[in-house]
Amino acid sequence: MRGIVVLSALAAATPAAAQSVREYSAVRQQQGEPTLPVQVDYVAGALTLASAPPGTLYRFVLTYDEDRFAPLAETLRDGTLRLGTTALGRGGVRVASARATPQAATIALSPTADVDLAVRLDAADATLDLGGLRLSRVSLSAGTSRTAIMVGRANAIRCTDATLEAGAGELRAIGLGNARCDRVTLHGGAGRVTLDFSGPWTGRMTVTAQMKVGELVLRFPRKVGVRLAMDTFLATFAPTGLASSDGGKTWTSPGLAQAAGRLEVTIESSIGGVRVEWID
Repeated sequence: MRGIVVLSALAAATPAAAQSVREYSAVRQQQGEPTLPVQVDYVAGALTLASAPPGTLYRFVLTYDEDRFAPLAETLRDGTLRLGTTALGRGGVRVASARATPQAATIALSPTADVDLAVRLDAADATLDLGGLRLSRVSLSAGTSRTAIMVGRANAIRCTDATLEAGAGELRAIGLGNARCDRVTLHGGAGRVTLDFSGPWTGRMTVTAQMKVGELVLRFPRKVGVRLAMDTFLATFAPTGLASSDGGKTWTSPGLAQAAGRLEVTIESSIGGVRVEWID
């Protein structure tokens, strides 16, 4: 990726917290790039990701404790833009430490390039506002983080797939109908996951959810045809608005065959709870 990068770093001592807080920023103007592969690696603190103003390829603003963290802003050999932070130990070794940090970052990405977005979080509190981005693919690994994905506007292109991995934290994905992904794959751990499929609907989306001991909440629009298959037995699973004719292995919504939009959901494993909610 070519263009001008403007970097700045300002230091401010914070004796009360025994921290040396710095501010870092990087910005690059867009020069006709049709695609933007992005890898976000973020350790500890707050993160906000959203759409940039037209003409901006990306903007990255970070406040961090230089004694414990270092900023990442580089273009890899394959053209992937890598942004975020790394935690430091002796000799620069990464350590998975400390939520108690003033660290905060804002990332803004081009609204006109096709974005292939991969995000890896560790002990973070993240809000990913993907409305306004041209999403071609999304991958999230949230670990012990608390993460909110919001897609408030319809994606201008088809997204091939969204892969979501949640550990012991909380993950909320709101507006997945707007994301227009062909496939959504969830790997859930011990936390709570909400998948909200609101948005304009045409075509078909295939969803595969693997849960361990956590709770999964599925929020379906009433106008969408839903077919939900269970590869595991849940004795207490009896969702309102869905009917089963095979003893609870498959559940379908009324008017499935006539629906303009269709959700094919498979829950592969779960010893936690699964709940279905409906959106008007």
